Amino acid sequence: MKKEKLVSVLIPTYNVEKFIKLSINSIINQTYKNLEIIIIDDCSTDNTFNILEKMSLKDSRIKLFKNDNNLKICKTLNKAFSMSKGDYIVRMDGDDISKLDKIERQINYLEKNMDIGLVGVSIININEDGKEISRNKYRKDFSLLKKLLRYGTPVLHIWAARREIYIKLGGYRETLYVEDYDFLSRMVTEGYKFSNLENYYGYYVRMRDGNTVSTNGIRQIKAFEYVKKLYIERLNTGNDTYTKENFDRYIKTNEQEEKKFEKALFYFKNYLKFKYKKSSLIFLMKSAFSSHYLTKALINRFIFKKISKM
Repeated sequence: MKKEKLVSVLIPTYNVEKFIKLSINSIINQTYKNLEIIIIDDCSTDNTFNILEKMSLKDSRIKLFKNDNNLKICKTLNKAFSMSKGDYIVRMDGDDISKLDKIERQINYLEKNMDIGLVGVSIININEDGKEISRNKYRKDFSLLKKLLRYGTPVLHIWAARREIYIKLGGYRETLYVEDYDFLSRMVTEGYKFSNLENYYGYYVRMRDGNTVSTNGIRQIKAFEYVKKLYIERLNTGNDTYTKENFDRYIKTNEQEEKKFEKALFYFKNYLKFKYKKSSLIFLMKSAFSSHYLTKALINRFIFKKISKM
């Protein structure tokens, strides 16, 4: 039998004690067995690391580390990649769940489609109790995904990718909130293609307080716009003007912007609540006039969904 290629699963964790066992078990029990599971805890203040230590004693494939300082997602992922040896790189979050054949399906797809450098899956959104909320289908065709890239992220970050792509791109740039979007856009300008297992809902994304748009909404929108500008720069000139300092300056917000955004979000939630009543239009207009950042994000989302249905 042909030996399975080594797959490195990168898992950053931070304060996910309630969900971490389910998450790691969904990787340990994958049908694809030749894994190294690199887990880096980013200075959790709860019991996450202690739980991971006990789990690591039961499976030699787990390589567990803890940051001395809170490095945030981009640096933590790059640190994990620097320790990896796999031919393929898979991403996993510490509060989500992978279906047990997810990695096998992704690697088989990449092995059969040598022109594709990275592949994602469609997802099931669940609440904190694990109950399904909704589903998101991510399309397969690269030409369509390339169009979508101007309006959002067309492949969720829990992808499987060839190692050579991480090496070529130098891993993740420090673009907090949108590091996956930046990664994909740089792939395109380097000539790589990506895809999704469109009809396979192989990953459960946990929707919970602390990881929704209301937490860092306005900064996330600004971060997206900055990275989008970089993408267009590269398409036009072959290079971009990214610096960490420029990025931090671009996404910086003031108290007035944040208050306007919170007000806009409040009006938009009321619009959704009373969507089929005449009064809903008033809420929608108030939302639009309160914060152009939210309006811009909603327009991008609308166009993204429209193109996705083509």
